[in-house]
Amino acid sequence: MKALTVNKRFEEQSAFVGLLTRPLVTTANDGRLHRLAIRHQRQLAEWFRRLGYRLIIAGQIVRLHRTPHAGTIAAPYTSEAPRRRELVLTLLAAAACEERDSSTTLQAISDQVRVTTSLETSPVTAYDPEHGPERSMLLLAVRRLESHGVLVRRTRDEEMLRVWEAARTGIGAGYDIDRAALLQFLDPHTVALALAATAESELLAATRWSRMLRILIETPALLYVDLNEDDAAYAKSMAGRLAEAARTMTGGTVEVRAEGLVLILHPDHTWTAEATLDWPKAAAASWVALMMCDAAGATGQPAAGGTVSLRSHQVDALASGLHRQHHADLTDYFKQRPERIRPTAESTLRDAGLVHVDDSGNWTLTAAAGRYRDPEPGAGWHASTSLTEASE
Repeated sequence: MKALTVNKRFEEQSAFVGLLTRPLVTTANDGRLHRLAIRHQRQLAEWFRRLGYRLIIAGQIVRLHRTPHAGTIAAPYTSEAPRRRELVLTLLAAAACEERDSSTTLQAISDQVRVTTSLETSPVTAYDPEHGPERSMLLLAVRRLESHGVLVRRTRDEEMLRVWEAARTGIGAGYDIDRAALLQFLDPHTVALALAATAESELLAATRWSRMLRILIETPALLYVDLNEDDAAYAKSMAGRLAEAARTMTGGTVEVRAEGLVLILHPDHTWTAEATLDWPKAAAASWVALMMCDAAGATGQPAAGGTVSLRSHQVDALASGLHRQHHADLTDYFKQRPERIRPTAESTLRDAGLVHVDDSGNWTLTAAAGRYRDPEPGAGWHASTSLTEASE
């Protein structure tokens, strides 16, 4: 393959991954990604069409709409999802920008949101700018609009924002409004599809290819045990084609395993780091999670599809055993409060796609957890931990 062709494909793949991490792109919020998306828009539109997504290029705005299938999307779990109030205020702040011409301030947005939510017909709780946490939440909402390129900050003095947040003094910050980005920020058609009732089996069958490809590209792994019987059978029969499609679009490597498919993104692509969970880290929380994961895999009940199941009381016993037998290795955060071990490990492993937790607190390790074995120090510490019903 000629060098020019290789470089072109590398750019296309990098832009594809970049748009998955930043679906609304302007020259202000990511100039490099914007240039690549414009340059390779034809190929990118075709690739996103395979996923059932829509790539819209309107003037200088690039917008990826993740169109839901059967009222569902493919997205990894996160323990740090934005709070509902923040998202509501983000939409209200965007509506406030509609009332302005080309510029605004944080204080002006705050005033408009207060007026809008004070109306008797308002379906949301009234915004109170006199309440400090409410101002902090609105500031997060405005920063979200800024990250999407809807707002472009003119004033760079962070102290002005801190003073406004702490004491409601001054304008906070001045912004230019990118009205084209604001218009593409929310798509009523996509929202309607997301709120649609569960689709009939015919629609699920018709969208099976794109739904499986979405899971492989958007989440940590496509695991057959997580799918219904029809989807699992289809994914197994199409594993080679799914892997090839994911490799072509992302430039990554796909591991085809008995339990499913795992996509590993190309490390040299510009936006790979943003699309990949940075874990495990050289931090106490990661070490605790690795130790709990390894112990759960060694002591739990293996099941079909490579999963391992543990009852909630068994997980508690492992956390207690870790605190007791590795007390000297733990940081003060875990030494002084052993009850922090389980929730820390749980949220970390869930974010990494390595464990599912049901409403009763029972764990199911995914097949991907098998990739993490025998973390240092002290393998086998869990062997003496009682996992019988008596420990409940």
